Amino acid sequence: MKLREIHPNIKLRLVMQFLGGLITMAVIPFLAIYFAGKIGSTATGIILILIVVSGVIGGFLGGHISDRVGRRKIMIYAEAGIAASYILIALCNSPWFDLPYVSAAFFVINMFCGGMFQPAAQAMIIDVTDSESRKLVFTISYWLGNLATALGGIIGAFLFKSYLFELFIGVSFISLLSVLVTLYFITETYTPEPSTSRSTAPSATSSRGMLHGYVAVLKDKLFMFYIVGAIFIFTLEQSLSNYVGIRLERDIPEQSASLLGFDFTLDGTKMLGFLKTENTLLVVLLSTVVLFLFKKWKDRWTLVTGMMVFSVCFAALAFTNSIILLFILIFVGTIGELMYVPIKQAMIGDLAPANARSTYMAFYSLTFYGAMIIASLLIIIGEWISPVMMGGILLFFGVTGSFLYYLITKSLQSGTPAVTEVKTSVSS
Repeated sequence: MKLREIHPNIKLRLVMQFLGGLITMAVIPFLAIYFAGKIGSTATGIILILIVVSGVIGGFLGGHISDRVGRRKIMIYAEAGIAASYILIALCNSPWFDLPYVSAAFFVINMFCGGMFQPAAQAMIIDVTDSESRKLVFTISYWLGNLATALGGIIGAFLFKSYLFELFIGVSFISLLSVLVTLYFITETYTPEPSTSRSTAPSATSSRGMLHGYVAVLKDKLFMFYIVGAIFIFTLEQSLSNYVGIRLERDIPEQSASLLGFDFTLDGTKMLGFLKTENTLLVVLLSTVVLFLFKKWKDRWTLVTGMMVFSVCFAALAFTNSIILLFILIFVGTIGELMYVPIKQAMIGDLAPANARSTYMAFYSLTFYGAMIIASLLIIIGEWISPVMMGGILLFFGVTGSFLYYLITKSLQSGTPAVTEVKTSVSS
């Protein structure tokens, strides 16, 4: 599939996804610093937890409703909520007002609306792509996401402290632009069957209807393999910022280094920054290259091989102190990451039934939070075991996740039905 053949909705969504990622990464990573300086560390911790929880709740609610009323309507309402909350946050941090607690309340609303938006937006992409075209679309999406992360972090670093009001005004403008693009240029891609909205059935937003929908997803064994495998694999990525970052700070002392004639000091924290920067730059520079190099491979083996390469390299980060080897491991591991990510993301379209795609995408969003919890627990476990043993645990996660995806691809390629209409109390 060529870029010009991509559905107009997807082209617009990719552009707005990049802009949305840009403003998100210019704001969200700095919230802890902002609130800690305004209201203290304890209150900040509580607020950040509420923000995350509101995103999860919004995701589950938005995913369920989107499968009952369509994608576009939910996207418009959610984006309008995001834009309105950013405008009010800007007002709360303007030259006229300084209201951190009110800002916190609006950030909770903002994350709730963002949670509602994501399942519908992701389901819309699946609606208008097939298995082959999704690889290209998700490769572009992954590339744009990393580019937005890099540029957004730089923008936030320069503006968040000294130009907070101006930053939020810019963020509000981009959010309003996204609303207008969806309202006037995005077309609906999914119309629920009439049977899903009969007056005799529970309402689309009823807790009973939503519970039945998510219970049906839990009973989908193949999709549960997908979720567990995703959590295991993503845990390795999260470990770079968690256990590995802490270990590098502890085990790599401050030392003199030189690069391209420039002398500087290097310690564990700076080493972590270099490794994360290397990973991001490689994703931005090599995404299309890796897609081209492995396009003749069968997806099944590209996926599993990429996961195994990624797993071995990121597990080795748990106990390696050689600076040169650390850079090599990130390089090779990122190649593995670029091999499997587009195929893994495209697979969800083959697993999610048409009448429940947003519900499935909402469930999939939990993989991020599940991996964060496991990666946090590994920090505690790391106090009691050696780095080599931790590497073994991470390798076990990687191998197990790879094996689960091997089973999924084997089932899909053998012709075992993966996508069937989900029956819930709303559609029965």
